[in-house]
Amino acid sequence: MVSKFSRGIVPVIMAVLLVAAVAHVASSNSGGMGGPMGHHGMRGGMRGHGFPLMLLLKTANLTDAQKQQVHAIFEARHASRKAEYQQLKAAKEAIAAKFTSTGAVAASDFSAPASQIAQLQSQMMNERIQDAIAIRNVLTPAQLAQISATKAKLDAIHAEMKALWAQGGSDSTPAE
Repeated sequence: MVSKFSRGIVPVIMAVLLVAAVAHVASSNSGGMGGPMGHHGMRGGMRGHGFPLMLLLKTANLTDAQKQQVHAIFEARHASRKAEYQQLKAAKEAIAAKFTSTGAVAASDFSAPASQIAQLQSQMMNERIQDAIAIRNVLTPAQLAQISATKAKLDAIHAEMKALWAQGGSDSTPAE
């Protein structure tokens, strides 16, 4: 028989490991700029409510001209994104260095890099929103409808997966 502690802690540990793995891949991906659209790609790390923008765009059957427009949108920010990711990495490394140092630490020791991380993340989110709007303006109404239908299907799959997880541990559900 599995204890309640095991049923509660194992999913949490798995979620933490998954998040750590995704964060590692994302940080080593230089902003998600590689991909099928050439050297820098169309990805840009953008996600639409948890779904990768590229997955949604792939179902829109973009024309070659639209692919070029979307590529240009991402290419325009490539240099600034690369610099932002480097700054973000440096701030995270500063926190890790201080945290793992042998000397005494206080919350104030982390405030400067934490503020820098928050500012960079806010700036990057605003840029992603601007890019998403620009990309949306490239799409036709029929393509937007197709993307909407794809997202609805993915939402249904996600709900089904969540229900399956809930069945596995009848008295605990995974945190979202």
